[in-house]
Amino acid sequence: MWSPAAAWPADWSAEEMRMTPPDGTAVDEWSFSARMLNLLFEAAAAARNGVEYTNSEVAAAINQRAGRRVISDETIRKLRTPGGPQPSFDRVAHLAAFFQVPLDAFKDGTHTHEAVAAEAVKLLEARRKHTEKVDREVAKEADDIRMLARSARRLDSRGLKLAMEFISSLQKMQKRQD
Repeated sequence: MWSPAAAWPADWSAEEMRMTPPDGTAVDEWSFSARMLNLLFEAAAAARNGVEYTNSEVAAAINQRAGRRVISDETIRKLRTPGGPQPSFDRVAHLAAFFQVPLDAFKDGTHTHEAVAAEAVKLLEARRKHTEKVDREVAKEADDIRMLARSARRLDSRGLKLAMEFISSLQKMQKRQD
């Protein structure tokens, strides 16, 4: 769900993506949600092993897909700031396409906005739980390694050599089983 630019339909033309009314009006009546934009950045990071897109990466992908300069990284930075400027329909459409969400996801108070926010929060929560589980496993493994190291320090050179041979034999057996 969160693999944006690569998943855009190949038959979308830059003209089809253009949704700015002829007068270039902004989405003032929308009450554009900077919170939603930030939430989408976070959710995309959760799906990318915690690596958040930069504003520059998003701008470059949108501009490349549109075939023209639609948005800058500085504009995205401003849009991510609560109380920032109201973007044009064109920019909202491009951001929505990048994050693969409906246009209404950026409109505060809509059912779509709430549904997308709930889905993003659910993804973030799943990522947080997974990260906590991995952290616990790594901590347990580190404890086991420290215990082995303490035990190995008490061995003489002959005992250490036997322990290394035993570990090597175990590794070979595991490789055969895999």
